[in-house]
Amino acid sequence: MSKTGPEPFAELRALLLPPLAAALQETPVEWERLQEIRLRVGQPVRLRSAGGERTLPLLWQRDWQERQLMLFLHNSVYAYEEQLRQGFVTLPGGHRVGLVGEAWFTEGELRGFKHIASLNIRLARAVPGVAKPFLPYILSDGRVLRTLLAAPPGVGKTTLLRDLVRTLAEGESGLPPLNIGLADERMEIAAAVEGCPQLPVGSRCDVISACSKAQAVMILLRSMGPQLVVTDEVGSRADCEALAAALNAGVSVLASAHGGSREELLARPWLGDLLREGFFERLLLLKRGPAGLLPALMPAAVYDSQGRQLC
Repeated sequence: MSKTGPEPFAELRALLLPPLAAALQETPVEWERLQEIRLRVGQPVRLRSAGGERTLPLLWQRDWQERQLMLFLHNSVYAYEEQLRQGFVTLPGGHRVGLVGEAWFTEGELRGFKHIASLNIRLARAVPGVAKPFLPYILSDGRVLRTLLAAPPGVGKTTLLRDLVRTLAEGESGLPPLNIGLADERMEIAAAVEGCPQLPVGSRCDVISACSKAQAVMILLRSMGPQLVVTDEVGSRADCEALAAALNAGVSVLASAHGGSREELLARPWLGDLLREGFFERLLLLKRGPAGLLPALMPAAVYDSQGRQLC
């Protein structure tokens, strides 16, 4: 970064408590590679990047935790009530803060967490162009094949999925631009704030966020007439039934799931059934490529609908 250029993630860094901001300022941090900042009460602050983990010489205090969370919430718990119930907060810029602690229930329903023990700040970044090498695997005969992207956590599935959406919506794939319905339950793909995407997903993408994937897919099919439905982290029965409904409506599907191998995915209920039945015309297993700026991704293996390994 140029010394005279803007600070990376300046909007996020402006929300950090002074002790944390100072520790990050005093420690050489490769912000271009940084993925997470983990704040655990009574433990040192830790950073995770493509190169591994780094520990800062700063012991995180309980009162700092509460103050830091309120800064992220702009001192308005009510405005973020639904997100807090699900264990995360999405910040301007699309950064996502996961939180856990003592669970708080009302009449048997999870209402959120109190005595927050851990915050995990996941830095969001768009990487335009990362999708381009993957297009030959998911396009055929002038259409998008029903595709499942799979990899262990932290490899870069969401970053790839986001840029695939942008590329297909803007007509940069070689196909005419597509109207895309994005079911962004965890608000990580488009990272919408007040309903508006904070990260580039294209000008022809309609986003439903903070809603269950199954509900969002059905609403998109009924209301928005998408040519492609996109969602992440599928696996439940309701998720899989919604994807099947998209197929019955003549709409293609692009989704992601946690998994390190085809065998691992086949062992999962519902999702394994879709794979065995040939629902997904392409399964792309992803892995990190050579060291470099995030995300360095490449296919570990590619399968067709019959389970034949193509590469």
